[in-house]
Amino acid sequence: MPRIDEDTIRRVAEATDIVELIGSYFPLKRAGATWRALCPFHNEKTPSFHVNPTRQSYKCFGCGAGGTVFRFLMDYEHISFVDAVRRLASRAGIPVVEETGTGQDDRANEQRKRLLAIHAEAAAWFHQQLLTAPSAAPARDYLKSRGLNRETAVAWQLGFAPDSWDALPDFLAGKGFRAPDIALSGLVSQREDRDGRAGSTYARFRGRLMFPIRNDYGEVVAFSGRILEADPKAAKYVNSPETPIFTKGRVLFGLDKTKRALIAAKEAIVCEGQIDLISSFEAGVTNVIAPQGTAFTTEQARILARFVESVILCFDSDRAGQEATNRSVPALVECGLAVRVARLPEGHDPDSLIRQEGAGAFRERVAAARDFFEYAVDRTMESGAASDPGKLATATRKLGTFVALVKDPVQRELVTARISARLGIPPRTLADQLRQAKQPRPDSPAEPAGAAPQVVSLSAGVELLCRLALYDPASRKWLAAQDPNPAIGAGGDVLARILATQEPLDSPASQATFAASLPAPMERALASLDPENLPDNPLDACRSAWNGLLAARLRSDQESLKARLREPGLSSDQAIELQKQILDLSHRLNDLIRPSA
Repeated sequence: MPRIDEDTIRRVAEATDIVELIGSYFPLKRAGATWRALCPFHNEKTPSFHVNPTRQSYKCFGCGAGGTVFRFLMDYEHISFVDAVRRLASRAGIPVVEETGTGQDDRANEQRKRLLAIHAEAAAWFHQQLLTAPSAAPARDYLKSRGLNRETAVAWQLGFAPDSWDALPDFLAGKGFRAPDIALSGLVSQREDRDGRAGSTYARFRGRLMFPIRNDYGEVVAFSGRILEADPKAAKYVNSPETPIFTKGRVLFGLDKTKRALIAAKEAIVCEGQIDLISSFEAGVTNVIAPQGTAFTTEQARILARFVESVILCFDSDRAGQEATNRSVPALVECGLAVRVARLPEGHDPDSLIRQEGAGAFRERVAAARDFFEYAVDRTMESGAASDPGKLATATRKLGTFVALVKDPVQRELVTARISARLGIPPRTLADQLRQAKQPRPDSPAEPAGAAPQVVSLSAGVELLCRLALYDPASRKWLAAQDPNPAIGAGGDVLARILATQEPLDSPASQATFAASLPAPMERALASLDPENLPDNPLDACRSAWNGLLAARLRSDQESLKARLREPGLSSDQAIELQKQILDLSHRLNDLIRPSA
């Protein structure tokens, strides 16, 4: 694995304010000397997630999650420690020098860097083509017809792919990128020769308006290209294939620009396409997002649930839009998001509505969005199913699969009663459908979102020793000089790691650097160690706690030996040996009770 030197890690920790970092993901509210929020790592109604600016750490007293800026980014973004340091270093403008490692992970990391560089160069090239190339005039005209000006094209780095088979491959080769990496990027396709073997490559995107697809960190990882002239033989959109840096079901278009608005609104307006999203954003409706594909995957819903509590689906009013709505709901509901549906005028999408009637008309439709279950019942009633027993049975089964996804039993019962009343069916009938509803979809998370993180348990005595070892230099020095004893109680391995480090632990940044080197359960245990209210005489308290833990261990060993002494069938030699061991433990206990100065 790549290795980043500890001095760089410490500089990154010093440059990163944990309140500002976590507050960029979701709102924090001041609570005295700390900040708090609903925990992002488990479902809760009362905030138990606390961020301490003095210690530069966070702790959830509900599920046990906790740690430093690095641990937060690792757990929240599901990335490695090295990637967390890289992101925070980039955020703080600190250069990162990595020691070259070996193995598959190092090769994958280098490959990722090359693919990101290829996509960055391609995005800049496509963009320049759009702005200046004569052949891009149709693309510029198309943007004008959709109400998107040059400033918008620059803000979103829109581009144009020339109608050329080799212009982009030649450009990338001229930049020094190797053919295998260009092929792996998905920006080119490969011809087959007559024997079915791979032949020459050609540009995947030709004669299309280009939308760069970015991850939520702002890196270009893929492209979507829209055709400019009606052609029944050509796909309206061509998208990048999945690559080592792009998985369609894990990316939300626009998230890098809209996440702060999502956090502030606590609600996401979900559009179907890139232009719908861009038009909404530029019109001032900024809490918008678009899936890559026609419906939400569970992973996309989980990403969105980090930022918002509810979702308004705002897909096209046609049949395809209705189907996309139905396909999106399961993943969103499974992730605990409240879902509403905005009904647009017939023949409109968000972009056309904004262009023809203004942003105000779009906002009105969004404000009037109906709860999904009310919307679904409305559609059922409008279809005439309520008067047709066969259609009503089919609609009831379909609704039952959606209601079954509601996790809260009280909410599920209320939804069931509401649907039953409107459709005129007995609540028991719909309840039967819930029991028969299908199991979670294959792409559902294998582990429930609310699963508590693993945390090393610290006994009271060990907890005090760990606090003293971290925050009192004299106690740490004394403890380090004692004979190693790994069996002093729950969490003794955490204390051993603190005492083993040769690095200073005299600042939040150095403590964050040390904590980041620990396994996650240990790091979460450290997050609960409060530096406040240390004993008046820390060293005396340290000695007392240490001796108390050893005494407890010795008494436990003594009781075990006495139990063995009572076992039948012992020889006289065995009994004498056990008595000697018991007496030796008694002497050691007396020494602990009267410790030397």
